[in-house]
Amino acid sequence: MSAPHISQIGAFVAARLGTPPAATPAGTRQGTGYDRLVLGESCVLVAATGAVTGGPTAQGYEVKLQHSSDNGADDAWTDFVPAGPGSASVQLTAANAFAEKDVDLGAAKQFIRVAESTTLTGGTSPSLHACAFVVFGGAMTLPV
Repeated sequence: MSAPHISQIGAFVAARLGTPPAATPAGTRQGTGYDRLVLGESCVLVAATGAVTGGPTAQGYEVKLQHSSDNGADDAWTDFVPAGPGSASVQLTAANAFAEKDVDLGAAKQFIRVAESTTLTGGTSPSLHACAFVVFGGAMTLPV
């Protein structure tokens, strides 16, 4: 069996759903925890918004990475702060927007998850369509 070629990028990264696409009211959601020791030493945190409904005068969507040593069993999830410059969060303030952030996971605990916060001001039962993804890379062995 030969090693994958660089033109086969899918063999070198592992994309995982951070939070599923949904019409989200104001509030928070948390995604599934992933074992980053299997998936990679770095990632790209990706956030996207779609339509906004209910006529709010302002909206905000923030996604951030949290980490835990045991997937939240005894070690509670906490916000991950990378070593060195940079952050592990992305903020969007418009509908139909997209942003990504490169994150070094070298100082992270074993498990990583996405936590999101949606803010909506005014309107009648407003919601914002949104979702997040994490694309892991830099694994010692190729991800599956």
